[in-house]
Amino acid sequence: MFYNLPTSLYCESDCILAHAGDIASFGKAAYIITGKSSSKRNGSLDDIVNVLKKYSIEFKIFDNVEENPSVENVMEAVAYCGDFAPDFVIGIGGGSPLDASKAVSLMLANIGSDSSLLYNGIKADYLPVVTVPTTCGTGSEITPYSVLTNHIQKTKSSIPHKIYPALALVDPVYLEAAPVNIIRNTAVDALGHLIESYIHSKATTLSRMFSEKGLRMWRNITSYIKNDSFTAKQYEELILASAIAGMAISHTGTSLPHRMSYHFTYQDSIPHGVAVGAFLAAYIMYSDNNEQKYVLETLGMSSCDELRNFIRSVTETITIPEADLHDCIEFVISNKSKVASCPYEVDYEIVKKMYEYSVIIK
Repeated sequence: MFYNLPTSLYCESDCILAHAGDIASFGKAAYIITGKSSSKRNGSLDDIVNVLKKYSIEFKIFDNVEENPSVENVMEAVAYCGDFAPDFVIGIGGGSPLDASKAVSLMLANIGSDSSLLYNGIKADYLPVVTVPTTCGTGSEITPYSVLTNHIQKTKSSIPHKIYPALALVDPVYLEAAPVNIIRNTAVDALGHLIESYIHSKATTLSRMFSEKGLRMWRNITSYIKNDSFTAKQYEELILASAIAGMAISHTGTSLPHRMSYHFTYQDSIPHGVAVGAFLAAYIMYSDNNEQKYVLETLGMSSCDELRNFIRSVTETITIPEADLHDCIEFVISNKSKVASCPYEVDYEIVKKMYEYSVIIK
């Protein structure tokens, strides 16, 4: 058994201020990667900027990360950096800015390389990355993965480089400014990480320790997610469960629900957590009976139907044209690594049944 997680993680109130010295230790110039508005609205960007000013650290801000960032968006951020030579990169926001910050750190450590570096798999250096998550689902603050939209392939895919953040600063207060739909969608994404890492061919006793803890935490917050009523304690549980889920998938990776979701996020712009969540009950349904029973009981669910209906009640029901179904199935089973990640036999008919159970085919 092997487990590696080189990221230093702190989860507490006033986290950025409490660990200002850790941030300053990475150098005298920082490149901040964030979205257009959320980090400004929740105060996380101001908190980072204040620390950088306090320690006389130069900085430049790229605040145009798009949802589900594309390769082109990453290269836009690299170009915007220009002659500014950062010692480290700071990603602030949900999964999109955090994933983008890792890819940007890779490109900035290899000046002169074109975007092919992102996917060539050749070992390359990257700048240290500091992550500040402001949603409760991505886990990207602690995982080595950077998932980008690839318009050439017309899908999303993780780059092969494993870029672990050096430092993750998790403050529940930033989650309080997030709209309810963002909290729900990202929390369901975290649930996907927990379920997929537990029912996974690479799962170990240690990785399942994280999955099991996260599933128990998720059960405690289901009623709050449904009723849109959160206290400071629930915000802390939400964002910590997300980080714990990230610890689990850092070892295993994700599985079929993530692969099945990509058609909907790319073609229909359906939020990532919604698309992943649609397939979780079906993924459990075909698993080992003991694993199925454990996951459902831990979540406080009596059946796969109950889990499916709960997820639909807090997100939405997805539809797909019948004409697209065959291509979606072929897309899933063509990825040998994702099929291999599933601990039970998967073929065309099984995946077809998963779609039929999970989405409305019209």
